[in-house]
Amino acid sequence: MKRVLEALAEKYELTPAGRTGVGARDLLVDAEKFLASLDARDGRRRAEIEQELEAAERAGLLRLERHPRDAAILLQVRLPLGSEGALYGRLGRPSPAELRAGLVAQFATAATDARVPVVWKADWERWCRGMSEAAATGGTVTPFDRTPGAANAEILDLLPRLLAWEGESLVRFASCLLCGDSKRLESLAAPEKEGELSGQLRGKLGRLLADITGRKLRSLDDVGILPNPRFALLHGPLRMRLDGQWLNLGLLHGPVRVSLADIRRAGPEDWACDARRCLTVENETTFHELAKLQSGELLIQTSFPGSATVALIRSLPATLEWWHFGDSDPAGFEIVRVLREKTGRDFRPLHMQAGRVPYEQESLGRPRREWPFYGNGSSE
Repeated sequence: MKRVLEALAEKYELTPAGRTGVGARDLLVDAEKFLASLDARDGRRRAEIEQELEAAERAGLLRLERHPRDAAILLQVRLPLGSEGALYGRLGRPSPAELRAGLVAQFATAATDARVPVVWKADWERWCRGMSEAAATGGTVTPFDRTPGAANAEILDLLPRLLAWEGESLVRFASCLLCGDSKRLESLAAPEKEGELSGQLRGKLGRLLADITGRKLRSLDDVGILPNPRFALLHGPLRMRLDGQWLNLGLLHGPVRVSLADIRRAGPEDWACDARRCLTVENETTFHELAKLQSGELLIQTSFPGSATVALIRSLPATLEWWHFGDSDPAGFEIVRVLREKTGRDFRPLHMQAGRVPYEQESLGRPRREWPFYGNGSSE
């Protein structure tokens, strides 16, 4: 009778009693619709399913309601309120009540995790209580699985260690230490069942950290676990003063990466630039071609600017001309807008025409040394 009981359990799990443990009515299913759902409208299969229903009734798992004048006609299948334990016991798997209790226990146990630092302890306990209450009442526990298994355990083990993470490290190094797998934090595993933590684990963890800390931490970057180093890639006549000593980056023939930490070490008076213009370049391939020309212009490679690039541009003299050379597609023009917004500098597009085909920077060919590097001398 397992297929009959499985079908009934599936319907029960959609009821208030199945979802929350609180219900005031028996589950009533129209017999004809129930038989149709099992592809047993007539013939031999219908006879088999009806026999299974009768066996389940004799076992005390359900009741069959028949036509008062013809007992051979089934009208409804009734699962009495309070039959959950017997139904799932016969199926040999945990009942919804047992799963909710197990999920509550997972969050309650996590609340006592001693690895959570003092600064986040109250927030962590509050969040765990809220998740426990949601689990107990059938509320949303996204992105956790409602089955209290290994997927949930992994995340509840990771979160306290993320809250306690110190310093900055690249994601693969942190992933190896935290997960024993250098790629786990940026994995793209497909979900096996609804509610499981799937897709990019990194993004899921970021949203959970935001929930726990009241958005004080909103990503793994905020914890200090970075997808890429925070640096600006540049080339040109730029000097910066660190600890009283001037560093002339313009003496270098090739591009140089300057970390966000070093950019922040230099104050507003610790920068000097002999260039007339600052040109940001979207594609790194084109940036390197332009850097080889030794043009005397200040070049910065960036698409959508990161924190180091934004910090560098804000530190540079506002008297520079500001240009961006990107692909002539919607993303390229959006980068211009974001650069203006984030840096406060009046960036203008260089060699960018809407609708140009092909739209890639590289399609303009090999650059020459004189500004604006391409074309007939027009800067736009």
